[in-house]
Amino acid sequence: MNVARPVALVVLLVLPSIPTVCFGDTVFTSDGSKLVGKIEQMAGGKLKIASALFGHVEIDSSQIVAFEFDEPLTVEFESGDRLVGTMAAGDEQRTSTMRTALGALDVSAGQIKSMWPPGSESPELAAVKAEAAETKRAYAPEWKSTFEAGGSRKEGNTDTLDARGRFDLRRKTAVDMLHFYLAAEYSEQNDSRTTNEYRGGMNYEYTIDDHWSWYARMELEFDEFEDLDLRATAASGGTYYWLKKPHHELKNRFGAGYRHEAYQGDRTNDSAVIDLGLDYRLDVVPWARFTHSTTYSPDFEEFNDYRLDLDTALLIPFKDDRFKLKVGMRNEYNSSPQPGFDRLDNTYYANIVVELP
Repeated sequence: MNVARPVALVVLLVLPSIPTVCFGDTVFTSDGSKLVGKIEQMAGGKLKIASALFGHVEIDSSQIVAFEFDEPLTVEFESGDRLVGTMAAGDEQRTSTMRTALGALDVSAGQIKSMWPPGSESPELAAVKAEAAETKRAYAPEWKSTFEAGGSRKEGNTDTLDARGRFDLRRKTAVDMLHFYLAAEYSEQNDSRTTNEYRGGMNYEYTIDDHWSWYARMELEFDEFEDLDLRATAASGGTYYWLKKPHHELKNRFGAGYRHEAYQGDRTNDSAVIDLGLDYRLDVVPWARFTHSTTYSPDFEEFNDYRLDLDTALLIPFKDDRFKLKVGMRNEYNSSPQPGFDRLDNTYYANIVVELP
């Protein structure tokens, strides 16, 4: 009697702390086992049950032969019919009897397609809505804009001023990317201009599969000291991604286009061109990104007449990663320049890049 009292006391103290799932639903399997807990849902050939002993468990519905639960559930059958009620396992626990407002119905586990609590969405509908929401988020456009600028000023025996800037606006979704940019370079020495150049353009890329996409681009350029009033290039073609990872990317561009050049003195030049390119990006370490871009555009008829543009840079973020230091070199080679001009222009720069809100 003295032993019984402490045992009874322990039982009284422990019972309230045991989760109610211990006394809930029962699932009987084909190997004779049974799992007691709380049925959460059944869908897609899987049944989820919360067990006090094993936690959240997922069972293949093909292994289930009978159910038993006292709390009503919505049951959808393979026929498409739906009923709400409770279930009791048969004497041999190989079938179940479903009790509904319309009466009792003998069912086998193989007839049941899905189950879920009354008043909530079916698992299939919830999955469709979740997938639709995820697709919507993936296809929602992400806008990003940056501004970069650099320059120097010197006064004394020689007064010099160098200034350059660039603005980029990108719109990106899961399937395409649209990029606008505008860049300018200006310099003067002893109050006389020595550089006055403007460039702007648009690039559009649409994803076909994991490796291929197609693109269209246009670029406009003005250069006072090349006597160039306008150089307009439009091209389209395909892009192949050799590498396409979040921190490492390599792609080639293959296409064709048209170039129009208008020089001072009403001189013009129009030609069909081949458009070839290479773009490479690598996050060397978390605080440094290396980028390189090459564009090669020879004339369709005269391969000796071509333009080659290269831009190589290293970006290093500051403590606030909205601000970056961009150090690089731009090389512009024109195989057939106007008389009196060099074929190669090299620009070395160090700019501050600001990611705009």
